[in-house]
Amino acid sequence: MAAKSFLLQECANVKQVLEETLRFEYGAGGSKDFFDECSSRLAFITSEIAAADEADFSALGVNQELLLDLSKLISRIERSSLGQYSWPFVDELKKIAAAICAEDTLDDTDTPPMVHVLSEGGLDAYAIYPEEQRPSGSERRILTIVFPRTLKHFVLLHSILGHEIGHAIWRSSKHQNDLRAAVDRAFVASNGRFSSALATTNWLYDAGAPTSVTARLAAFLQQGLPRDHFFMWANWEAWREEILCDLIGILTFGPSFIAAECQLLYSLDLSGMGIGSQHPPVGCRVNLFLAAARLLGYRTMAFGDKEVQRAFDAFWMDLESRVKADPWFDIFTDAEISAALDGIGAVLEAHPPALFRLPDVPLLEHLSQQLAKGIPPIGFSLGEDFKPRTSAVDFRHILYAGWIASHRENPIGFLDLNRLCEHAIMQQRSIEIFTQNTASGNDSTI
Repeated sequence: MAAKSFLLQECANVKQVLEETLRFEYGAGGSKDFFDECSSRLAFITSEIAAADEADFSALGVNQELLLDLSKLISRIERSSLGQYSWPFVDELKKIAAAICAEDTLDDTDTPPMVHVLSEGGLDAYAIYPEEQRPSGSERRILTIVFPRTLKHFVLLHSILGHEIGHAIWRSSKHQNDLRAAVDRAFVASNGRFSSALATTNWLYDAGAPTSVTARLAAFLQQGLPRDHFFMWANWEAWREEILCDLIGILTFGPSFIAAECQLLYSLDLSGMGIGSQHPPVGCRVNLFLAAARLLGYRTMAFGDKEVQRAFDAFWMDLESRVKADPWFDIFTDAEISAALDGIGAVLEAHPPALFRLPDVPLLEHLSQQLAKGIPPIGFSLGEDFKPRTSAVDFRHILYAGWIASHRENPIGFLDLNRLCEHAIMQQRSIEIFTQNTASGNDSTI
């Protein structure tokens, strides 16, 4: 079989596989959107191959790559199912992704991406894989979100995906210039430790660096890597992107992101002093998280319920215990962090609901009290007339209440706490639907 004929046969094979994926359901919206998008891409690829000359290896090669990418995408979709991940959390995450990861196309200046979810692996599996650009014949970009299969119901840890959303935003041509400008204004203009690869190298090899860090860096020198060429081994631009995504995670998910990220990072790097080619030391990142929390006012709230206050204080004390006291780990100044938060926050604020906003004290106290009683924390209460009252509650506030509740004197088991928060996110969605129906005059009940 000639190459062109073989590729056309493979197009037919992919079409058959694509049709088979319809036996699955992916989220409340089903699989129709994925089917339509993949069908559109496949039709384009098939027509391009059919129109190409048998000897035009260049044209055939380009479409062969597109076909391979599409095959892999369909395979990932086929391997996922609702039972493998927390769909209530995913539905809320999609709202953020649709708002901030939209791109400018010929059809619409705010074309939202399609979000595909996959469950696999363990602690280090959290990730988002955005398509670098929309392939030919496509109408929308597709973001592939990966959850650890082992942490299916641990929604308090899922806040980590705020960092991964950052990678997707960074790869969006619509926001990259604004984000780069915000980072440059904060870090480059200050001429500080993170203003350039050379400045970061000088900080790494500073005489005041901890002994354990110095020993790790000495190993690179022994391998013949000159000090000033450290970032020939490591990737300084990748370090910059990681810091940017950490700040986006804080600004999109708030305290629950900080708690989840501290938990995960120190579970993967127990000392917090590892130096990777793609990531700055964990200790530096955690110090950044807690400094940002202080600057954003996350750590100052006064509750009337003494037990909630005690749990709130214990929550932040636990996080602060993870801060590295050695000033070497404070790679950023408060002024630099504030400038970065302001610049990035302005980008997120223009695309609600991307930007996290602190809940008011009564709401957070109410949610925490519900959890203490083993009740899913939602916007529900009984009025003096004993009639139910419902209100909107951001799912990120539910997660924050969950983290606070985990620090009560006699907390509910962590898995049970996560399940209560997961159910609360689902029930809050029901309240939202009920409220919308009531406002529109539809008397449908939940």
